[in-house]
Amino acid sequence: MQNMDTINTAVYKLLNNDETLGGLCTVYKGSRRPEGSTNPSITIESRSLESGEGEGIWMCDVVVTTFVDVMANRMADHDTIETIVSRVKEMLTDTELELQGAKALPLIAGESGGPEWASAHDDETMQEITFGLIFIDFGN
Repeated sequence: MQNMDTINTAVYKLLNNDETLGGLCTVYKGSRRPEGSTNPSITIESRSLESGEGEGIWMCDVVVTTFVDVMANRMADHDTIETIVSRVKEMLTDTELELQGAKALPLIAGESGGPEWASAHDDETMQEITFGLIFIDFGN
């Protein structure tokens, strides 16, 4: 049975191994960044893992959150956010994750709102991108 950590790990491996994305930001697995981490960065979190219709069918949301420091004029750094978000979408849209003992359908690009002020930090903005994941677990 797949769990959220194995899904996060599969997405992390894809994004963390990309040299282009690595030159833009740091990639973290899970919803929280380590204390003292710097921006720009992204986190990977799976949410709402639930069974679908049919035996062995599962679905969940994979959320990639981009964090970027605000600019000196206290405005969101739209260029940096857009560059990172575009690269993540390019890498994950229609990509099949490698899940041991399961067959994943291509990721479905979902909603991507605009940059928002991060409530925990007044010196950064964040933007979430949601991807839908459907997979068949073979019970290994």
